[in-house]
Amino acid sequence: MASVSFILVFALSAATWFAMVPMAKRSADDLAALIVLSAQTWVELPKDAQPLLAAELKDQHGIEIEEIQTLSRQHGTVLPYVRFLHDAVVRRLNACPPGTKDPASGECVSMGILPNNAGYWLELSMADDVLRFEFSRDRVGYRIPFTLGIILIGGIVLTLILALFLTRRLTRPVSQLAEQVRQGLPDAPLPLTGPQETRVLIDAVNRRSAEVARLLENRTVLLAGISHDLRTPLTRLSLGLALTQDDIEPALQAQMQADIEQMNRLIAEVLHIARGVSQASSEPIPLYPWLTRFATEWEQRDTGIALMVDEATKMLEIDVATDSLQRILDNLVENAHRYGRPPIILRSVQTEDAQILCVEDEGQGLTVAEIGRLREPFARKDEARSGVTGYGLGLSLAQALAQAQGWTLDLYAPGEHPYTPDGPMPKGLVACLRLPRAVAPVRPFSPRNI
Repeated sequence: MASVSFILVFALSAATWFAMVPMAKRSADDLAALIVLSAQTWVELPKDAQPLLAAELKDQHGIEIEEIQTLSRQHGTVLPYVRFLHDAVVRRLNACPPGTKDPASGECVSMGILPNNAGYWLELSMADDVLRFEFSRDRVGYRIPFTLGIILIGGIVLTLILALFLTRRLTRPVSQLAEQVRQGLPDAPLPLTGPQETRVLIDAVNRRSAEVARLLENRTVLLAGISHDLRTPLTRLSLGLALTQDDIEPALQAQMQADIEQMNRLIAEVLHIARGVSQASSEPIPLYPWLTRFATEWEQRDTGIALMVDEATKMLEIDVATDSLQRILDNLVENAHRYGRPPIILRSVQTEDAQILCVEDEGQGLTVAEIGRLREPFARKDEARSGVTGYGLGLSLAQALAQAQGWTLDLYAPGEHPYTPDGPMPKGLVACLRLPRAVAPVRPFSPRNI
C-alpha cells in the first residue's frame, strides 16, 4: 500500500510539473511582451506624454513604471515564474542590446522583491534610459511551489481515501470469512470473491470445510453402527432379565435393568453429540407460565425446584427454541439434583440486553479450574467427592445446544454469581443460560392472554 501511495503521489507531482511549467512560461512571456512593449513606447514618447502611459499601465494592468539612474542589484527568489519572466524579457530584448549592460553586474535586466514582500520589481536598460517596473504578487499568475504543495496535499488525501477504499475491499471478504468460520464451518462453499490472495484463502477454507464435513460424517456413521451393535445385545439382556425374573433377586434385577437403561442413555447422548446440533426454529412463549410448568414437571419427579423471577419476567413474552431450552434446563437441573444439594433454585433475571436463566444449588460447588474442565466431553466431577457416577456428556451437550441457538452457558464457582439480588449467595455451583436480545427478542405480555 505504501508503494502504491508513493507512485500515485509521484505521478501527480510529475503531471503537475509538466503541465504547470509550460503554462507558467507562457504567462511570463505574455507579461514580458507587455513590459518590453511598454518600455519601447516609453522611450519613444515625449516627456509630457509619459505620465499618461504610466497612468494607463497602472489602471489597466496594475504595473507602475518610472525612470531611475542605474540598475539595482539583482535579488534572488524561489519562484520559478520570476526567473521565467526575467529570461523572457531578455529574450524579447534580443539578449542585451549594445550599451545596455550594467558595468557592475553585466546584466541589462534586473529583478527583485518589493519591501514587505508586497510584490516584485523589474528594471531594464533601454537606450539611454533605465526603467523600473513594479507589480504586485497578484500579477504573478502562477505560483508553482504553492500550486505543487496544494496538489501534493490533495494527492495525499486522495491516496488516503483510495487506500481506505482498497483496504476495506481487501478485508471485507476476510472479515466475512472469519465471521462465518466463527459461527461454525459453513454448510455450503463460500463464494470466491475479492482479490487473488483472498480467493486462495477462501478456497482453502472451503476445501478444509469439506474435509472436516467428510470426517464428521464418517464419524457419525461409525458411531451409529457401534450404537446399533451395542443396543442389540442390550436388548437381549433386557429380554433375558424379563424371562428370568423369577430366578433373580428383585434388587439385583432392578440394578441390572438400571445399568442397561444407563448404557442406553449413554449411547443416545454420544450419538446426539456425534451428529451435532443445529439451530432450531424459535417460537414466542410467555416465559413465566412456561417456567412455572417446567418447575411443576420436576416436582412431579420428586425433585423440588424453587422458582424465583423478577417482575419483568412475569410480564414478558420471549422468542426461543423451546425444545432446546427444555433440554438445557433439564440437564442443568439434573446435574444440580445429582451432584448438588437442595434447595435447587431456578432464577430468571432480565438485564438490559439479555434474559438470564440460572440454576443454583447448595452443594460443594466447583473451583474455576474444575469448571473449565467440565466443559469438555466425558469430563465429570470427582466421584469420591460427589458420590455419584456419570459419563460427563450432559454439560457438553447443553453447551452445544446453547451455541447452536446463539445463547451462552456460563458456570460460576461459589461466591461468583453475578445475577443474585440482595440476599445470601448460593453455596454450590451456579449455571446461567444467557439469552441475548439479538437472538431471543422479548415483548410485553399480559397474563390474561394465557
